[in-house]
Amino acid sequence: MKDIPEDTPPSSVSGDEISAMDADGVIYLDEMEEIQLDEEMEDDEEYIEMEPPEDHSIMMFDKHIGSVFCCDLHPDGKLAVSGGEDDKAYVWSVETGQVVMDCTGHKDSVVFVGFSFDGSYLATADMGGVIKVWKCILEENQQLPWPVVFEYESDDLSWGTWHFGALVLICGANTGDIYVFKIPSGETKVLQGHNVKVECGKLFNDGVRLAAGYEDGAVKVWDLKTSSVLQQVPDSVHDLRVTAIDTHHENNLMASISEDGKIVLTTANNGKVVGELTAENYLEVIAFSKDPQMDYFGTGTLTGAINIWDVPRQMIRHECSKSDEDSIAGVTKMIWVQNCLVVGGLDGSVRAYEGRSGQQCLMLTGHRSEILDFCYNAKQNIILTTSDDGTARIFKYEIIKD
Repeated sequence: MKDIPEDTPPSSVSGDEISAMDADGVIYLDEMEEIQLDEEMEDDEEYIEMEPPEDHSIMMFDKHIGSVFCCDLHPDGKLAVSGGEDDKAYVWSVETGQVVMDCTGHKDSVVFVGFSFDGSYLATADMGGVIKVWKCILEENQQLPWPVVFEYESDDLSWGTWHFGALVLICGANTGDIYVFKIPSGETKVLQGHNVKVECGKLFNDGVRLAAGYEDGAVKVWDLKTSSVLQQVPDSVHDLRVTAIDTHHENNLMASISEDGKIVLTTANNGKVVGELTAENYLEVIAFSKDPQMDYFGTGTLTGAINIWDVPRQMIRHECSKSDEDSIAGVTKMIWVQNCLVVGGLDGSVRAYEGRSGQQCLMLTGHRSEILDFCYNAKQNIILTTSDDGTARIFKYEIIKD
């Protein structure tokens, strides 16, 4: 509605305009409606719980209070671990949901949990920097709680990962430092950052190099043996924070993405940029296929775009989902399972897309809020998910075949 000048005579003001003013002629009804609408939107944004979907899960774990941020499956697929907003991490049975162990001693939200590659150790880490490593004792008459073999308090943490073939734990901190621990000896190295948060890290298949992405857009390749930087992507490549990074199975390529929709392909040996691709804004995840017959990588955005890219041609092979489609609200995590790209969504679903065709071949529902983490175990052929709805769930991974 247009403004009414103070010196406008009453006779020149229309009835609609008079009714739009309060008794003092100051507050307009349309303004009041906007204020009320803004307040309603703010209330809605606090927490959105969806209508109960069809539940495909075979097991639900609901012992956490609040969001469940992270999870992992033991290599034998019989035990799960989950960590959450309640400063708790639980080890529990995949078959019964019974708690095997309460990982006590954390002071903040648990943001990383993971079993070592051989299943002999469990690491839990909280946002405040408390890192604990537990010896897994799996006999029937097992000792409880599992003994803590290593404990460390670092700066505030942003992520963690186990080495895929050695008893080495790697954690990234908000200060930019990356901690590398040998377990159980506790021998520690620090890959010193540049006072900027390290957002993500991924090992190369050679097991001796680590690619890391930073809040200011920097990308570095570290040598874990010498604690030195081997390569650094030019500062001008990413203008915004690096949200995710992945490494090619042949060790010769890495891909980094930033919020502005930029995908940067870089050779691992000399740091040369060999591709700058443009996707949609709010890029959140990227993952290379591990299948030598499928030289692809997948990307996903928080607005719902899911694409499969051809690496040699540096072009989109399939648009699996477009932004703001009703089918999926946004992507929070992505992995490849055999020849399928599997994604977790803001709508609480897990979906799989066949790599060669781009067709959806699986949808798993049950969560009432966004997926925050998930993982796959090949031995039991199951997927473990965690969600903002306070639960973790186990699903059978059964691809629909035509």
